[in-house]
Amino acid sequence: MRSNLKEFFFLICAGLILASLPLFWANQHPIEVSLPQVSQADVEAQKERQQKEAVAAAARDRVRRVAACEADEDCIIVDKDPCGCLIGPQGVTAINALHTLEFNKMQSQVIAKTCPDTEPSTEKECSETAQAVCSNGFCKIVY
Repeated sequence: MRSNLKEFFFLICAGLILASLPLFWANQHPIEVSLPQVSQADVEAQKERQQKEAVAAAARDRVRRVAACEADEDCIIVDKDPCGCLIGPQGVTAINALHTLEFNKMQSQVIAKTCPDTEPSTEKECSETAQAVCSNGFCKIVY
């Protein structure tokens, strides 16, 4: 009796498997796959964006390294614009004195320009009381 029940169970399973095979072989509802169209121009534009991002990230790292400090004595005020305080407080910045050469190399890419014929600014970062200090690990100007 047990073997008959077992054979009957296997027979039912085999029948179900055979009955479901046409469902797997049917092509009535094929799976559609759509891939985005990517042109060579898109690939080139993506490469260019990645290169620009890499250059910008490297520049940010250099700026962080140049401005990094541990103590107030590490920091100095330098001209970040060829005209310095002649154009106002935005013409100066604070950097780590040990990285002055690297900062100058970064600034050598600045194109020479004509400075205004005015007196140097005496506000904020250009005031006589302005000094470079180390704040949160980076040099900054306080006034």
